[in-house]
Amino acid sequence: MKFLKEDILGGLLNAALLLYALILSPSIIAQGVGQDYFGALMTTTIIVTIIFTLANGIYAHVPFAQSVYMGENAFFAFGLVGAGIPFPTALGIVFWAGILFLIISVSGLRKKFGQATPRNLSLIWGFAVAVFLLYLAFFDAGLFKASPVPGMPTLPANYNTLSVLSFFILGILIVFLYKKLPKAIKGIAMLASIALALIMAPAIFNIAYPYLHFGIEDPSKVIFIINFADAFNYLHLILIFLLIELVDVTGTLKALVTPMKLVDEEKVIEKVMHVEGVSTSVGALFGQPTVGTYIESAGAVSVGAKTGNASIVTAIAFFPVLFITPFFSRLPLELLLWATAPALAAVSCFILAKVLKEIDFRERPENAFLLLLTFPGIFGGNLLIAFVLPMIALAGYEYFTENKASEPTIILSLIGLLTLYLYHF
Repeated sequence: MKFLKEDILGGLLNAALLLYALILSPSIIAQGVGQDYFGALMTTTIIVTIIFTLANGIYAHVPFAQSVYMGENAFFAFGLVGAGIPFPTALGIVFWAGILFLIISVSGLRKKFGQATPRNLSLIWGFAVAVFLLYLAFFDAGLFKASPVPGMPTLPANYNTLSVLSFFILGILIVFLYKKLPKAIKGIAMLASIALALIMAPAIFNIAYPYLHFGIEDPSKVIFIINFADAFNYLHLILIFLLIELVDVTGTLKALVTPMKLVDEEKVIEKVMHVEGVSTSVGALFGQPTVGTYIESAGAVSVGAKTGNASIVTAIAFFPVLFITPFFSRLPLELLLWATAPALAAVSCFILAKVLKEIDFRERPENAFLLLLTFPGIFGGNLLIAFVLPMIALAGYEYFTENKASEPTIILSLIGLLTLYLYHF
């Protein structure tokens, strides 16, 4: 096995670009399932990241890193567990969605689905996730506070608190670094903001950090707690997770593989899809929502990495992080959420900029209407509603504007109606 310079550089770069997610993702999930789970969640986040980044390298032979998906983790925490579904049952929902995803990938139906799903709908879903994450980042930073009226934020009375002012300073730092750094390493701007926030945190929160001692936080709280049977009471949510993953993964892999100019591009995508199906199901056994390939893997591609050896390097680089999980688990969740809020805001803004650039409002004005339909779900804290309402309206608006509705949009609208019905009844 020959490790070229590009593989080593690309692997280390991917590790640096994804490091923020190892802290941010368990922070998001812990908001839904409980602060006591943070340490175990961070440990298993790192474990599944290592295992399936290795799988991408050894089986799929691609320089792509895998970890817990942003967006899906928020939907899991707030749309499922936060809505009253028990944590083990929610994991069962993710597990069965992963199994279906694997079956669809192996059977070849995934390619047909990708062709049938309207691109504008997938972009609208991306918009909903991005705005929800931005809203969450503002809340974590202290710009919003809880309101007695469900779903309605209130602004804090005082913006000159150190935590809020620091959030803006860290946000400016991310923008500055992102503009100045070479394209291949722009993602390090988010990692730098988290590092600086952790340096500033003791003064802002008036606390002393615990002693740094090495070890691995016990993951037993979240491993194999899954409830397989009760998940079938939520078939609509299994379907929604499947749809989200199909759309998200297809777009991500297309974006990563195309610049590599591979002869067997579709074959490579299919092999990564196989890993994705297994990673989502196994990730649920480890207490994690959807696990998949990260778009940040474009960093490795941009420096010339083309083989799975880069993913092996990335996985190895993550091993040391396992041994500092006790330090992070002893920090107040409020501090961790604040420290990662600028990075979360940056991630959401990058997603938002991308989808808004690609949504065609001039030739297809219905996209503005579909986009507005996501708002009740976004600001009501329910991403399921944000996904379903545009689905339901898709066929009707197409018929209203074009005097016809295509078969795929009719099917998607019916799925949306069925999902909404099952959700409420």
